[in-house]
Amino acid sequence: MASINFDSVLESLGAEGRYQTVLYYLLCIPATIPAAFLAFNQVFLSATPGHWCQIPQLANLTIENRKALAIPFDGAKYSSCTMYHVDYSQILPETILAGIWPANTSLSQPVVDSTWPVVNCLYGWEYDKTQYEATLVTDLNLVCDNKWLPSFSTTLFYVGSLFGNLLFGWIADKWGRRISFLLMIYMAVMLSIATAFSPNYTVYMVFRAINGLTFPALFQIPYILVMELVGPEFRTFAGNGISMFFGLSLALLAGLAHFLRHWFHLALATSVPFLPLFGYYWVVPESPRWLLSRNRIDEAEAIVQHIARINKRTIPPNYLRSLQQHTDLMLQTDINIKLSTEEQQEIPRHPSHQPSKGTMLELLRYPNMRRKFYILTFLWLANSVAYNGLSYNSSNLGVSDTLAFFINAVVEAPAYVLTWWAMSRWGRRWVTCLTMLLGGLACCCCMLVPEDPLWISVTLAMIGKFGIAASFGIIFLYASELLPTVVRSQAMAIASFVAGIGLIAFPYIVFLAVYSRLLPLLIMGLLATAGALCSVLLPETLGVSLPQTLEEGEAFGLRHRIWSCPVVNPFTTSASKVEENATHATAGICFMSHTVKT
Repeated sequence: MASINFDSVLESLGAEGRYQTVLYYLLCIPATIPAAFLAFNQVFLSATPGHWCQIPQLANLTIENRKALAIPFDGAKYSSCTMYHVDYSQILPETILAGIWPANTSLSQPVVDSTWPVVNCLYGWEYDKTQYEATLVTDLNLVCDNKWLPSFSTTLFYVGSLFGNLLFGWIADKWGRRISFLLMIYMAVMLSIATAFSPNYTVYMVFRAINGLTFPALFQIPYILVMELVGPEFRTFAGNGISMFFGLSLALLAGLAHFLRHWFHLALATSVPFLPLFGYYWVVPESPRWLLSRNRIDEAEAIVQHIARINKRTIPPNYLRSLQQHTDLMLQTDINIKLSTEEQQEIPRHPSHQPSKGTMLELLRYPNMRRKFYILTFLWLANSVAYNGLSYNSSNLGVSDTLAFFINAVVEAPAYVLTWWAMSRWGRRWVTCLTMLLGGLACCCCMLVPEDPLWISVTLAMIGKFGIAASFGIIFLYASELLPTVVRSQAMAIASFVAGIGLIAFPYIVFLAVYSRLLPLLIMGLLATAGALCSVLLPETLGVSLPQTLEEGEAFGLRHRIWSCPVVNPFTTSASKVEENATHATAGICFMSHTVKT
Protein backbone atom coordinates (compact mmCIF):
# COMPACT_ATOMS: atom_id res chain seq x y z
CA MET A 1 0.00 0.00 0.00
CA ALA A 2 1.41 3.38 -1.01
CA SER A 3 2.17 5.54 2.05
CA ILE A 4 0.94 8.74 0.42
CA ASN A 5 -1.54 11.14 1.96
CA PHE A 6 -3.72 11.96 -1.04
CA ASP A 7 -5.05 15.12 0.60
CA SER A 8 -1.52 16.52 0.40
CA VAL A 9 -1.46 15.54 -3.28
CA LEU A 10 -4.70 17.44 -3.82
CA GLU A 11 -3.10 20.59 -2.44
CA SER A 12 -0.67 20.46 -5.36
CA LEU A 13 -3.38 19.57 -7.89
CA GLY A 14 -6.04 21.95 -6.62
CA ALA A 15 -8.40 20.44 -4.08
CA GLU A 16 -11.41 21.97 -5.80
CA GLY A 17 -10.06 22.78 -9.23
CA ARG A 18 -11.77 22.84 -12.62
CA TYR A 19 -11.42 19.08 -13.09
CA GLN A 20 -13.09 18.18 -9.78
CA THR A 21 -15.81 20.78 -10.29
CA VAL A 22 -16.82 19.47 -13.72
CA LEU A 23 -16.60 15.83 -12.65
CA TYR A 24 -18.58 16.59 -9.50
CA TYR A 25 -21.55 18.00 -11.39
CA LEU A 26 -21.37 15.18 -13.93
CA LEU A 27 -21.49 12.60 -11.15
CA CYS A 28 -24.37 14.42 -9.48
CA ILE A 29 -26.61 13.50 -12.42
CA PRO A 30 -26.54 9.68 -12.13
CA ALA A 31 -26.25 9.80 -8.34
CA THR A 32 -29.44 11.80 -7.97
CA ILE A 33 -31.99 11.88 -10.80
CA PRO A 34 -32.02 8.23 -11.93
CA ALA A 35 -31.40 7.05 -8.36
CA ALA A 36 -34.34 9.07 -7.03
CA PHE A 37 -36.60 7.99 -9.89
CA LEU A 38 -35.61 4.35 -9.47
CA ALA A 39 -36.36 4.29 -5.74
CA PHE A 40 -39.52 6.38 -5.59
CA ASN A 41 -41.39 6.24 -8.89
CA GLN A 42 -43.34 3.28 -7.52
CA VAL A 43 -45.09 5.73 -5.19
CA PHE A 44 -46.99 6.83 -8.31
CA LEU A 45 -46.72 3.79 -10.59
CA SER A 46 -48.44 1.62 -7.98
CA ALA A 47 -50.55 4.31 -6.33
CA THR A 48 -53.92 3.20 -4.98
CA PRO A 49 -56.59 5.84 -5.67
CA GLY A 50 -60.00 5.84 -4.08
CA HIS A 51 -62.08 2.88 -5.27
CA TRP A 52 -65.45 1.21 -4.80
CA CYS A 53 -67.38 -1.73 -6.24
CA GLN A 54 -68.58 -1.51 -9.82
CA ILE A 55 -72.37 -1.99 -10.24
CA PRO A 56 -73.29 -2.65 -13.91
CA GLN A 57 -76.99 -2.09 -13.26
CA LEU A 58 -76.30 1.47 -12.13
CA ALA A 59 -73.86 2.37 -14.90
CA ASN A 60 -76.03 5.24 -16.14
CA LEU A 61 -76.23 6.96 -12.76
CA THR A 62 -73.77 9.56 -11.53
CA ILE A 63 -70.90 8.42 -9.31
CA GLU A 64 -72.51 10.00 -6.24
CA ASN A 65 -75.81 8.25 -6.83
CA ARG A 66 -74.18 4.89 -7.61
CA LYS A 67 -72.25 5.02 -4.35
CA ALA A 68 -75.27 6.18 -2.37
CA LEU A 69 -77.37 3.27 -3.63
CA ALA A 70 -74.86 0.42 -3.83
CA ILE A 71 -71.97 1.00 -1.40
CA PRO A 72 -72.20 0.61 2.40
CA PHE A 73 -71.53 3.83 4.30
CA ASP A 74 -70.17 3.82 7.87
CA GLY A 75 -70.92 7.46 8.61
CA ALA A 76 -67.45 8.66 7.54
CA LYS A 77 -66.62 6.97 4.25
CA TYR A 78 -67.89 4.50 1.70
CA SER A 79 -66.63 0.93 1.71
CA SER A 80 -63.87 0.11 -0.78
CA CYS A 81 -64.44 -3.64 -0.98
CA THR A 82 -68.11 -4.41 -0.33
CA MET A 83 -71.44 -3.72 -2.02
CA TYR A 84 -75.14 -4.30 -1.55
CA HIS A 85 -76.29 -7.41 -3.39
CA VAL A 86 -79.78 -6.57 -4.66
CA ASP A 87 -81.65 -6.44 -7.96
CA TYR A 88 -82.03 -2.73 -8.62
CA SER A 89 -84.49 -3.34 -11.45
CA GLN A 90 -86.96 -4.38 -8.73
CA ILE A 91 -86.30 -1.26 -6.67
CA LEU A 92 -85.88 1.60 -9.14
CA PRO A 93 -87.99 2.52 -12.18
CA GLU A 94 -86.46 2.00 -15.61
CA THR A 95 -86.23 5.74 -16.21
CA ILE A 96 -84.01 6.19 -13.15
CA LEU A 97 -81.82 3.23 -14.15
CA ALA A 98 -81.48 4.83 -17.56
CA GLY A 99 -80.26 7.98 -15.90
CA ILE A 100 -83.35 10.07 -16.71
CA TRP A 101 -84.76 12.24 -13.94
CA PRO A 102 -85.42 15.91 -13.26
CA ALA A 103 -82.41 18.22 -13.10
CA ASN A 104 -80.75 18.80 -9.73
CA THR A 105 -82.36 15.65 -8.32
CA SER A 106 -80.16 13.06 -6.64
CA LEU A 107 -80.59 9.97 -4.54
CA SER A 108 -79.34 9.95 -0.97
CA GLN A 109 -78.14 7.43 1.58
CA PRO A 110 -81.51 6.97 3.38
CA VAL A 111 -82.83 5.22 0.24
CA VAL A 112 -80.72 2.20 1.25
CA ASP A 113 -82.41 -0.51 3.32
CA SER A 114 -80.21 -1.68 6.20
CA THR A 115 -81.47 -5.23 5.67
CA TRP A 116 -79.93 -5.50 2.21
CA PRO A 117 -77.25 -8.23 2.02
CA VAL A 118 -73.63 -7.04 1.85
CA VAL A 119 -71.06 -8.99 -0.21
CA ASN A 120 -67.57 -8.48 -1.59
CA CYS A 121 -67.29 -6.77 -4.97
CA LEU A 122 -68.69 -9.08 -7.66
CA TYR A 123 -68.12 -7.09 -10.85
CA GLY A 124 -64.77 -5.39 -10.28
CA TRP A 125 -64.08 -1.84 -9.14
CA GLU A 126 -64.40 1.77 -10.16
CA TYR A 127 -61.56 4.16 -9.42
CA ASP A 128 -61.30 7.83 -8.61
CA LYS A 129 -59.49 9.38 -11.59
CA THR A 130 -58.99 12.80 -10.04
CA GLN A 131 -55.23 12.27 -9.61
CA TYR A 132 -54.44 9.34 -11.89
CA GLU A 133 -55.62 8.28 -15.30
CA ALA A 134 -54.28 4.79 -14.68
CA THR A 135 -51.84 3.08 -12.32
CA LEU A 136 -50.69 -0.50 -12.08
CA VAL A 137 -53.19 -0.90 -9.25
CA THR A 138 -56.15 0.29 -11.32
CA ASP A 139 -55.15 -1.63 -14.46
CA LEU A 140 -54.60 -4.89 -12.56
CA ASN A 141 -57.17 -4.39 -9.78
CA LEU A 142 -54.61 -4.71 -6.98
CA VAL A 143 -57.08 -3.78 -4.25
CA CYS A 144 -58.97 -5.47 -1.43
CA ASP A 145 -57.71 -9.09 -1.34
CA ASN A 146 -54.72 -8.12 -3.52
CA LYS A 147 -53.89 -4.81 -1.83
CA TRP A 148 -50.76 -6.34 -0.23
CA LEU A 149 -49.00 -6.71 -3.59
CA PRO A 150 -47.74 -3.10 -4.01
CA SER A 151 -46.23 -3.17 -0.50
CA PHE A 152 -44.73 -6.58 -1.23
CA SER A 153 -43.23 -5.24 -4.45
CA THR A 154 -41.57 -2.41 -2.51
CA THR A 155 -40.25 -4.95 -0.01
CA LEU A 156 -38.76 -7.06 -2.83
CA PHE A 157 -37.08 -3.95 -4.23
CA TYR A 158 -35.34 -3.32 -0.92
CA VAL A 159 -34.47 -7.00 -0.54
CA GLY A 160 -32.64 -6.61 -3.84
CA SER A 161 -30.91 -3.50 -2.53
CA LEU A 162 -29.59 -5.50 0.43
CA PHE A 163 -27.54 -7.79 -1.74
CA GLY A 164 -26.78 -5.11 -4.31
CA ASN A 165 -25.10 -2.98 -1.66
CA LEU A 166 -22.83 -5.84 -0.71
CA LEU A 167 -22.15 -6.81 -4.31
CA PHE A 168 -21.34 -3.37 -5.67
CA GLY A 169 -19.54 -2.30 -2.49
CA TRP A 170 -17.31 -5.36 -2.78
CA ILE A 171 -16.73 -4.71 -6.49
CA ALA A 172 -15.86 -1.06 -5.73
CA ASP A 173 -13.22 -2.03 -3.17
CA LYS A 174 -11.95 -5.08 -5.05
CA TRP A 175 -11.88 -3.89 -8.67
CA GLY A 176 -12.44 -0.18 -8.36
CA ARG A 177 -15.09 2.52 -8.07
CA ARG A 178 -15.28 3.06 -11.83
CA ILE A 179 -16.23 -0.46 -12.89
CA SER A 180 -18.79 -0.72 -10.08
CA PHE A 181 -20.35 2.59 -11.11
CA LEU A 182 -20.55 1.72 -14.81
CA LEU A 183 -22.11 -1.70 -14.15
CA MET A 184 -24.81 -0.06 -12.04
CA ILE A 185 -25.62 2.55 -14.68
CA TYR A 186 -26.06 -0.02 -17.44
CA MET A 187 -28.10 -2.31 -15.24
CA ALA A 188 -30.36 0.37 -13.73
CA VAL A 189 -31.26 2.05 -17.01
CA MET A 190 -31.95 -1.11 -19.01
CA LEU A 191 -34.03 -2.76 -16.28
CA SER A 192 -36.01 0.45 -15.67
CA ILE A 193 -36.98 0.53 -19.33
CA ALA A 194 -37.85 -3.18 -19.28
CA THR A 195 -40.07 -2.61 -16.23
CA ALA A 196 -42.31 -0.30 -18.24
CA PHE A 197 -43.14 -3.18 -20.59
CA SER A 198 -43.96 -5.74 -17.89
CA PRO A 199 -46.83 -7.97 -19.12
CA ASN A 200 -48.13 -8.56 -15.58
CA TYR A 201 -47.43 -7.57 -11.99
CA THR A 202 -45.36 -10.66 -11.25
CA VAL A 203 -42.88 -9.76 -13.99
CA TYR A 204 -42.94 -6.15 -12.78
CA MET A 205 -42.02 -7.25 -9.26
CA VAL A 206 -39.18 -9.46 -10.56
CA PHE A 207 -37.72 -6.60 -12.61
CA ARG A 208 -38.04 -4.23 -9.66
CA ALA A 209 -36.36 -6.71 -7.29
CA ILE A 210 -33.42 -7.20 -9.66
CA ASN A 211 -33.16 -3.47 -10.27
CA GLY A 212 -33.11 -2.99 -6.51
CA LEU A 213 -29.56 -4.36 -6.63
CA THR A 214 -28.45 -0.96 -7.95
CA PHE A 215 -30.01 1.15 -5.19
CA PRO A 216 -28.76 2.83 -3.03
CA ALA A 217 -25.30 1.92 -4.37
CA LEU A 218 -26.16 4.04 -7.44
CA PHE A 219 -26.08 7.01 -5.06
CA GLN A 220 -23.27 5.82 -2.78
CA ILE A 221 -20.52 4.87 -5.25
CA PRO A 222 -20.50 8.25 -7.11
CA TYR A 223 -20.69 9.88 -3.68
CA ILE A 224 -17.59 7.99 -2.54
CA LEU A 225 -15.80 8.79 -5.81
CA VAL A 226 -16.47 12.50 -5.30
CA MET A 227 -15.34 12.42 -1.66
CA GLU A 228 -12.08 10.75 -2.70
CA LEU A 229 -11.32 13.33 -5.40
CA VAL A 230 -11.81 16.54 -3.41
CA GLY A 231 -10.02 18.08 -0.45
CA PRO A 232 -11.34 18.41 3.13
CA GLU A 233 -12.46 22.02 2.58
CA PHE A 234 -14.71 21.01 -0.33
CA ARG A 235 -16.19 17.81 1.12
CA THR A 236 -18.96 19.51 3.10
CA PHE A 237 -20.21 21.40 0.05
CA ALA A 238 -19.84 18.36 -2.21
CA GLY A 239 -21.70 16.05 0.15
CA ASN A 240 -24.56 18.43 0.82
CA GLY A 241 -24.71 19.42 -2.84
CA ILE A 242 -25.36 15.83 -3.92
CA SER A 243 -28.03 15.47 -1.24
CA MET A 244 -29.65 18.73 -2.38
CA PHE A 245 -29.72 17.54 -5.99
CA PHE A 246 -31.35 14.32 -4.78
CA GLY A 247 -34.11 16.31 -3.06
CA LEU A 248 -34.67 18.39 -6.19
CA SER A 249 -34.84 15.16 -8.19
CA LEU A 250 -37.69 14.01 -5.96
CA ALA A 251 -39.48 17.31 -6.61
CA LEU A 252 -38.97 16.74 -10.35
CA LEU A 253 -40.51 13.27 -9.99
CA ALA A 254 -43.57 14.79 -8.31
CA GLY A 255 -43.90 17.26 -11.20
CA LEU A 256 -43.68 14.48 -13.79
CA ALA A 257 -46.27 12.44 -11.91
CA HIS A 258 -48.61 15.44 -11.85
CA PHE A 259 -48.56 15.83 -15.63
CA LEU A 260 -48.05 12.20 -16.68
CA ARG A 261 -51.08 10.60 -15.10
CA HIS A 262 -50.73 7.22 -16.79
CA TRP A 263 -48.25 4.82 -15.18
CA PHE A 264 -46.77 3.65 -18.51
CA HIS A 265 -45.93 7.18 -19.63
CA LEU A 266 -44.37 7.95 -16.24
CA ALA A 267 -42.34 4.71 -16.32
CA LEU A 268 -40.87 5.65 -19.70
CA ALA A 269 -40.20 9.25 -18.64
CA THR A 270 -38.24 8.03 -15.61
CA SER A 271 -36.04 5.59 -17.55
CA VAL A 272 -35.53 6.28 -21.28
CA PRO A 273 -33.93 9.77 -20.87
CA PHE A 274 -30.99 8.17 -19.03
CA LEU A 275 -29.67 6.19 -22.00
CA PRO A 276 -27.04 8.93 -22.66
CA LEU A 277 -25.47 8.04 -19.28
CA PHE A 278 -23.83 5.12 -21.05
CA GLY A 279 -21.37 7.74 -22.36
CA TYR A 280 -19.89 8.00 -18.85
CA TYR A 281 -17.62 5.13 -19.89
CA TRP A 282 -15.39 7.79 -21.50
CA VAL A 283 -15.81 10.38 -18.74
CA VAL A 284 -15.48 8.85 -15.27
CA PRO A 285 -11.92 8.00 -14.06
CA GLU A 286 -10.88 5.55 -11.41
CA SER A 287 -10.36 6.99 -7.94
CA PRO A 288 -6.62 7.73 -7.60
CA ARG A 289 -7.03 7.48 -3.83
CA TRP A 290 -8.28 3.89 -4.26
CA LEU A 291 -5.47 3.11 -6.72
CA LEU A 292 -2.93 4.28 -4.14
CA SER A 293 -4.57 2.11 -1.48
CA ARG A 294 -3.94 -0.83 -3.86
CA ASN A 295 -0.36 0.28 -4.53
CA ARG A 296 -1.16 0.90 -8.22
CA ILE A 297 0.94 4.04 -8.27
CA ASP A 298 1.59 4.22 -12.02
CA GLU A 299 -2.15 4.18 -12.84
CA ALA A 300 -2.80 6.82 -10.17
CA GLU A 301 0.08 8.87 -11.62
CA ALA A 302 -1.59 9.03 -15.04
CA ILE A 303 -4.85 10.31 -13.52
CA VAL A 304 -3.05 12.79 -11.26
CA GLN A 305 -1.08 14.20 -14.20
CA HIS A 306 -4.35 14.57 -16.17
CA ILE A 307 -6.02 16.39 -13.26
CA ALA A 308 -3.04 18.73 -12.99
CA ARG A 309 -3.21 19.59 -16.70
CA ILE A 310 -6.96 20.36 -16.53
CA ASN A 311 -6.48 22.42 -13.36
CA LYS A 312 -3.50 24.22 -14.96
CA ARG A 313 -1.15 23.12 -12.22
CA THR A 314 2.47 22.07 -12.77
CA ILE A 315 3.78 18.97 -11.06
CA PRO A 316 6.98 17.03 -11.84
CA PRO A 317 6.95 13.69 -13.71
CA ASN A 318 6.73 10.65 -11.43
CA TYR A 319 5.30 12.95 -8.80
CA LEU A 320 3.67 10.17 -6.77
CA ARG A 321 6.77 7.96 -6.78
CA SER A 322 8.94 10.74 -5.44
CA LEU A 323 6.30 11.69 -2.88
CA GLN A 324 6.06 8.10 -1.70
CA GLN A 325 9.80 7.95 -1.10
CA HIS A 326 9.64 11.20 0.86
CA THR A 327 6.65 10.19 3.00
CA ASP A 328 8.13 6.75 3.72
CA LEU A 329 11.25 8.41 5.06
CA MET A 330 9.25 10.90 7.14
CA LEU A 331 7.06 8.18 8.64
CA GLN A 332 10.03 6.03 9.57
CA THR A 333 11.92 8.83 11.29
CA ASP A 334 9.18 10.97 12.81
CA ILE A 335 5.97 9.05 13.52
CA ASN A 336 7.35 6.68 16.16
CA ILE A 337 9.08 9.60 17.89
CA LYS A 338 6.15 11.99 17.99
CA LEU A 339 3.41 9.50 18.80
CA SER A 340 3.45 8.79 22.53
CA THR A 341 4.17 5.31 23.82
CA GLU A 342 0.64 5.17 25.20
CA GLU A 343 -0.87 5.93 21.78
CA GLN A 344 1.29 3.31 20.09
CA GLN A 345 0.07 0.72 22.57
CA GLU A 346 -3.55 1.73 22.04
CA ILE A 347 -3.41 1.14 18.26
CA PRO A 348 -3.77 -2.58 17.46
CA ARG A 349 -1.47 -3.91 14.79
CA HIS A 350 -2.43 -6.27 12.02
CA PRO A 351 -1.79 -9.94 12.96
CA SER A 352 1.77 -11.01 12.21
CA HIS A 353 2.50 -7.32 11.47
CA GLN A 354 1.67 -7.97 7.81
CA PRO A 355 0.18 -5.23 5.61
CA SER A 356 -3.60 -5.12 5.77
CA LYS A 357 -5.50 -6.44 2.77
CA GLY A 358 -8.46 -4.23 3.63
CA THR A 359 -11.37 -6.55 4.46
CA MET A 360 -14.34 -6.12 6.76
CA LEU A 361 -13.22 -9.02 8.95
CA GLU A 362 -10.01 -7.12 9.60
CA LEU A 363 -11.93 -3.95 10.44
CA LEU A 364 -13.95 -5.77 13.10
CA ARG A 365 -10.73 -6.79 14.89
CA TYR A 366 -10.05 -3.15 15.78
CA PRO A 367 -12.19 -2.15 18.81
CA ASN A 368 -12.39 1.58 18.09
CA MET A 369 -13.18 1.02 14.39
CA ARG A 370 -15.71 -1.66 15.33
CA ARG A 371 -17.53 0.65 17.75
CA LYS A 372 -17.68 3.49 15.23
CA PHE A 373 -18.89 1.14 12.51
CA TYR A 374 -21.73 -0.23 14.69
CA ILE A 375 -22.91 3.28 15.61
CA LEU A 376 -22.77 4.42 11.98
CA THR A 377 -24.78 1.37 10.97
CA PHE A 378 -27.54 2.12 13.47
CA LEU A 379 -27.66 5.77 12.41
CA TRP A 380 -27.92 4.63 8.80
CA LEU A 381 -30.78 2.27 9.72
CA ALA A 382 -32.71 4.93 11.63
CA ASN A 383 -32.29 7.53 8.90
CA SER A 384 -33.15 5.13 6.07
CA VAL A 385 -36.38 3.89 7.63
CA ALA A 386 -37.51 7.38 8.62
CA TYR A 387 -36.52 9.04 5.32
CA ASN A 388 -38.06 6.42 3.03
CA GLY A 389 -41.04 5.94 5.30
CA LEU A 390 -41.88 9.65 5.31
CA SER A 391 -41.53 9.77 1.51
CA TYR A 392 -43.84 6.81 0.93
CA ASN A 393 -46.17 7.92 3.73
CA SER A 394 -47.03 11.10 1.81
CA SER A 395 -50.14 9.41 0.36
CA ASN A 396 -51.49 8.90 3.90
CA LEU A 397 -51.41 12.58 4.88
CA GLY A 398 -54.85 13.35 3.50
CA VAL A 399 -53.80 15.69 0.66
CA SER A 400 -52.97 15.12 -3.00
CA ASP A 401 -50.26 12.47 -3.47
CA THR A 402 -48.20 14.62 -5.81
CA LEU A 403 -48.59 17.73 -3.64
CA ALA A 404 -47.57 15.90 -0.46
CA PHE A 405 -44.61 14.27 -2.22
CA PHE A 406 -43.57 17.60 -3.74
CA ILE A 407 -43.63 19.33 -0.35
CA ASN A 408 -41.72 16.37 1.11
CA ALA A 409 -39.05 16.91 -1.53
CA VAL A 410 -38.93 20.71 -1.41
CA VAL A 411 -38.32 20.85 2.35
CA GLU A 412 -35.09 18.94 1.76
CA ALA A 413 -33.40 21.84 -0.06
CA PRO A 414 -33.35 24.26 2.92
CA ALA A 415 -32.40 21.32 5.15
CA TYR A 416 -29.22 20.72 3.14
CA VAL A 417 -28.39 24.44 2.95
CA LEU A 418 -28.72 24.73 6.73
CA THR A 419 -26.58 21.67 7.42
CA TRP A 420 -23.96 22.83 4.91
CA TRP A 421 -23.51 26.02 6.91
CA ALA A 422 -23.84 24.31 10.31
CA MET A 423 -21.39 21.49 9.52
CA SER A 424 -18.78 23.97 8.35
CA ARG A 425 -19.06 25.77 11.69
CA TRP A 426 -19.87 23.12 14.32
CA GLY A 427 -18.86 19.90 12.62
CA ARG A 428 -20.73 16.71 11.79
CA ARG A 429 -21.50 15.13 15.14
CA TRP A 430 -23.69 17.68 16.91
CA VAL A 431 -25.45 18.69 13.70
CA THR A 432 -26.33 15.03 13.12
CA CYS A 433 -27.65 14.74 16.66
CA LEU A 434 -29.76 17.90 16.57
CA THR A 435 -31.28 17.31 13.13
CA MET A 436 -32.23 13.71 13.96
CA LEU A 437 -33.69 14.89 17.26
CA LEU A 438 -35.72 17.57 15.47
CA GLY A 439 -37.05 15.06 12.95
CA GLY A 440 -37.83 12.43 15.57
CA LEU A 441 -39.61 14.74 18.01
CA ALA A 442 -41.65 16.38 15.23
CA CYS A 443 -42.95 12.99 14.10
CA CYS A 444 -43.69 11.90 17.67
CA CYS A 445 -45.59 15.13 18.33
CA CYS A 446 -48.09 14.15 15.64
CA MET A 447 -49.60 11.78 18.21
CA LEU A 448 -50.23 14.70 20.58
CA VAL A 449 -52.33 16.78 18.18
CA PRO A 450 -55.79 16.01 16.76
CA GLU A 451 -56.02 14.62 13.22
CA ASP A 452 -58.24 17.59 12.38
CA PRO A 453 -57.40 20.23 11.36
CA LEU A 454 -55.26 18.37 8.86
CA TRP A 455 -52.61 21.08 8.41
CA ILE A 456 -51.19 20.58 11.91
CA SER A 457 -50.15 16.94 11.44
CA VAL A 458 -49.04 17.64 7.86
CA THR A 459 -46.83 20.51 9.08
CA LEU A 460 -45.28 18.35 11.80
CA ALA A 461 -44.66 15.57 9.28
CA MET A 462 -42.90 18.06 6.98
CA ILE A 463 -40.76 19.31 9.89
CA GLY A 464 -39.91 15.67 10.56
CA LYS A 465 -38.89 15.18 6.93
CA PHE A 466 -36.81 18.39 7.13
CA GLY A 467 -34.82 17.05 10.10
CA ILE A 468 -34.43 13.51 8.74
CA ALA A 469 -33.39 14.72 5.29
CA ALA A 470 -30.75 16.95 6.90
CA SER A 471 -29.32 14.14 9.05
CA PHE A 472 -29.44 11.60 6.22
CA GLY A 473 -27.43 13.97 4.06
CA ILE A 474 -24.78 14.14 6.79
CA ILE A 475 -24.56 10.37 7.32
CA PHE A 476 -23.05 9.68 3.90
CA LEU A 477 -20.39 12.35 4.42
CA TYR A 478 -19.76 11.36 8.03
CA ALA A 479 -19.33 7.67 7.16
CA SER A 480 -17.00 8.42 4.25
CA GLU A 481 -14.80 10.50 6.59
CA LEU A 482 -14.73 7.99 9.45
CA LEU A 483 -14.11 4.83 7.42
CA PRO A 484 -10.66 4.17 5.92
CA THR A 485 -10.16 4.04 2.16
CA VAL A 486 -9.28 0.33 2.02
CA VAL A 487 -12.75 -0.69 3.26
CA ARG A 488 -14.78 2.46 2.69
CA SER A 489 -17.09 1.07 -0.01
CA GLN A 490 -17.50 -2.30 1.70
CA ALA A 491 -18.21 -0.79 5.12
CA MET A 492 -20.69 1.72 3.74
CA ALA A 493 -22.32 -1.06 1.73
CA ILE A 494 -22.69 -3.28 4.80
CA ALA A 495 -24.09 -0.40 6.86
CA SER A 496 -26.53 0.23 4.04
CA PHE A 497 -27.25 -3.54 3.94
CA VAL A 498 -28.30 -3.51 7.58
CA ALA A 499 -30.38 -0.39 6.93
CA GLY A 500 -31.94 -2.26 4.02
CA ILE A 501 -33.14 -4.95 6.42
CA GLY A 502 -35.06 -2.20 8.15
CA LEU A 503 -36.35 -0.97 4.80
CA ILE A 504 -37.96 -4.36 4.24
CA ALA A 505 -40.23 -3.51 7.16
CA PHE A 506 -40.99 0.14 6.32
CA PRO A 507 -43.71 -0.58 3.69
CA TYR A 508 -45.61 -2.38 6.43
CA ILE A 509 -44.96 0.47 8.85
CA VAL A 510 -46.56 2.79 6.29
CA PHE A 511 -49.38 0.26 5.87
CA LEU A 512 -50.24 0.71 9.57
CA ALA A 513 -51.93 3.95 8.51
CA VAL A 514 -55.06 1.87 7.83
CA TYR A 515 -55.40 1.62 11.62
CA SER A 516 -54.20 5.13 12.45
CA ARG A 517 -52.91 7.76 10.08
CA LEU A 518 -50.38 8.89 12.72
CA LEU A 519 -49.04 5.49 13.84
CA PRO A 520 -46.30 5.30 11.14
CA LEU A 521 -45.11 8.77 12.15
CA LEU A 522 -44.76 7.70 15.79
CA ILE A 523 -42.65 4.64 14.94
CA MET A 524 -40.35 6.61 12.64
CA GLY A 525 -40.07 9.40 15.20
CA LEU A 526 -38.98 7.07 18.01
CA LEU A 527 -36.36 5.45 15.78
CA ALA A 528 -34.92 8.83 14.76
CA THR A 529 -34.79 10.01 18.38
CA ALA A 530 -32.84 6.90 19.40
CA GLY A 531 -30.38 7.54 16.55
CA ALA A 532 -29.88 11.12 17.73
CA LEU A 533 -28.81 9.94 21.18
CA CYS A 534 -26.30 7.45 19.72
CA SER A 535 -24.69 9.95 17.34
CA VAL A 536 -22.89 11.83 20.14
CA LEU A 537 -20.69 8.76 20.72
CA LEU A 538 -18.86 9.29 17.41
CA PRO A 539 -15.73 11.49 17.07
CA GLU A 540 -15.74 14.74 15.12
CA THR A 541 -14.28 14.72 11.58
CA LEU A 542 -14.40 18.43 10.69
CA GLY A 543 -11.32 19.41 8.67
CA VAL A 544 -9.35 16.17 9.05
CA SER A 545 -7.81 14.04 6.31
CA LEU A 546 -9.53 10.83 5.24
CA PRO A 547 -7.94 7.78 6.90
CA GLN A 548 -6.27 5.48 4.38
CA THR A 549 -5.46 2.33 6.36
CA LEU A 550 -7.25 0.39 9.10
CA GLU A 551 -4.52 1.44 11.55
CA GLU A 552 -5.17 5.11 10.80
CA GLY A 553 -8.92 4.55 11.16
CA GLU A 554 -8.36 2.88 14.53
CA ALA A 555 -6.17 5.73 15.77
CA PHE A 556 -8.74 8.35 14.84
CA GLY A 557 -10.96 9.32 17.76
CA LEU A 558 -9.31 7.18 20.45
CA ARG A 559 -9.44 10.13 22.86
CA HIS A 560 -12.79 11.40 21.71
CA ARG A 561 -14.63 13.50 24.29
CA ILE A 562 -18.43 13.35 24.14
CA TRP A 563 -19.02 16.99 25.04
CA SER A 564 -16.34 18.45 22.78
CA CYS A 565 -17.54 20.73 20.01
CA PRO A 566 -15.32 22.43 17.40
CA VAL A 567 -16.40 26.00 16.73
CA VAL A 568 -15.09 27.38 13.46
CA ASN A 569 -15.91 30.46 11.43
CA PRO A 570 -15.84 29.08 7.86
CA PHE A 571 -15.51 32.55 6.39
CA THR A 572 -12.43 33.66 8.32
CA THR A 573 -10.67 30.49 9.42
CA SER A 574 -8.26 28.73 7.10
CA ALA A 575 -8.46 25.05 6.31
CA SER A 576 -5.24 24.40 8.22
CA LYS A 577 -6.69 26.08 11.29
CA VAL A 578 -9.82 23.93 11.02
CA GLU A 579 -7.68 20.84 11.01
CA GLU A 580 -5.68 22.14 13.96
CA ASN A 581 -8.89 22.68 15.94
CA ALA A 582 -10.17 19.22 15.06
CA THR A 583 -6.94 17.70 16.35
CA HIS A 584 -7.73 18.73 19.94
CA ALA A 585 -10.73 16.40 20.02
CA THR A 586 -9.16 13.46 18.22
CA ALA A 587 -5.96 11.41 18.23
CA GLY A 588 -3.43 9.77 16.00
CA ILE A 589 -4.60 10.32 12.44
CA CYS A 590 -4.79 14.10 12.67
CA PHE A 591 -1.17 14.34 13.69
CA MET A 592 -0.09 11.73 11.14
CA SER A 593 -1.69 13.63 8.27
CA HIS A 594 -0.18 16.92 9.50
CA THR A 595 3.28 15.30 9.63
CA VAL A 596 2.99 14.06 6.04
CA LYS A 597 1.80 17.44 4.76
CA THR A 598 4.67 19.31 6.36
